[in-house]
Amino acid sequence: MTEPIHAAAEAAQAVEASGGIGALGINAKLLLAQLVNFSVLLFVMWKWVYTPLLKTMDARAKKIQDGLDFAKQASLQLKEIDEEHRHMLREAKAEAHALIEDAALKAEAVRKSKTTETASEIEKMLADAKTRMAQERDATFEVLRNDIAQLVTLATKKVVEGMDEKQRSSLVTKAIGDVGNT
Repeated sequence: MTEPIHAAAEAAQAVEASGGIGALGINAKLLLAQLVNFSVLLFVMWKWVYTPLLKTMDARAKKIQDGLDFAKQASLQLKEIDEEHRHMLREAKAEAHALIEDAALKAEAVRKSKTTETASEIEKMLADAKTRMAQERDATFEVLRNDIAQLVTLATKKVVEGMDEKQRSSLVTKAIGDVGNT
């Protein structure tokens, strides 16, 4: 029964002899080796994993933000073009109404003073005014179509640049399907 007591006493003397950190049951050499290993691992992770990962994430976030900014700008430009289109249509309608009213007044004056030959000339003037109005409207629509097509092309180009090959292929397949259904 005295043997365990002697063993405990010897262990206590060995701990007291080893000093401060040994008294806590910590091996200083092992602790130092673990600190060195942890420092090396931390350096490697920081240098070759964490920093490149942060750079990649920052670049992707910037690319997404640029795409959103471009989409917002394209939307604003599209609204401006739409408003301009509406304004041009209002002007064209007002001009057309003025032309029609002018032609109608001329037709009334001519009808009172001239024969059926004059009436046919008035009809020709009305047809010419309508043709000019249609030509101006068609020209306006063509200009607007071209502007809208350029904006859509630019927006599509920006969006497609941000896509990987699989997304592009899927988009092209869907677009071809949509064109075939139209």
